Amino acid sequence: MEIRRISIGEAKKRIKNDPELSKMLVKSGWREIALDLDGDGKADVAFSSDSMGRKIDTIAFDLSGNGGYNLYLHDMDGNGIPDTVCLIDDNYEEKVIAFGGEVELGFINLGVKVANLLVAEEHLNKELGISIADLAAYFNLHAQAVLHELEKRENATGIERVYYFLNDVQTYYLATVDGDKPRVRPFGTILLDDGKLYIQTGKVKDVSKQIAANPNFEICAFMDGSWLRISGKLVEDDNRELKVKMLEKMPSLKAMYSADDDNTQILALTEAKATFYSFTGEPEVIEF
Repeated sequence: MEIRRISIGEAKKRIKNDPELSKMLVKSGWREIALDLDGDGKADVAFSSDSMGRKIDTIAFDLSGNGGYNLYLHDMDGNGIPDTVCLIDDNYEEKVIAFGGEVELGFINLGVKVANLLVAEEHLNKELGISIADLAAYFNLHAQAVLHELEKRENATGIERVYYFLNDVQTYYLATVDGDKPRVRPFGTILLDDGKLYIQTGKVKDVSKQIAANPNFEICAFMDGSWLRISGKLVEDDNRELKVKMLEKMPSLKAMYSADDDNTQILALTEAKATFYSFTGEPEVIEF
């Protein structure tokens, strides 16, 4: 990889020949060029040269958006790669937070990734007709959905917290009664609809027959140092819409079940008492 430092004069020429960069230019001096990246009229990044106005050796960033630079990347040894990272603290003092060969290696790796990204963009444009900007918009949309989901979880009700735990753990254990003997097996179906929790099974299975004879059940699940126990009664709900929703939520079930067959069975958790446990906190009880 060939790395070459450029001068302020060369940088000015490149900016002048690029219409988009020209719009961002807010300062063009002998030793410094500043660009406004977000269109607020304030410089967000600046490139400055050594005392002789020759090669660019420092890049400064405004991370706070107040018009003052607080992150600096310096090329101290003059090889064209930043080797020193400094931050400006609240007292306007510059503090070195990283320096040396590891910093250079980090920027080399970053440069390689950017180069690979540009190659990937060329391939995407050629083969699929999409750009990196399209992908960024796609991932941004999904990131917003994730943030929305996190906000929902932060404000979740008791039964919603039970649902999220069982949904995230993916496999929980359902215990039923077979005469005077306990039976337990792994389960994975879970649906929250209109404030009620549902699971699904097949009517031909022993578990369905056991629930029909004795609806008492317990569920246990463990994840990340916390576990959940639920006790109550399971009651069949033959609502076709619930079957459709369950199968849509868990499409792998469609290979075995249908909303219109005589086997698919939806069971509501009723008279339920859910208890969250952990090694460090007190048990928390939720009833629904």
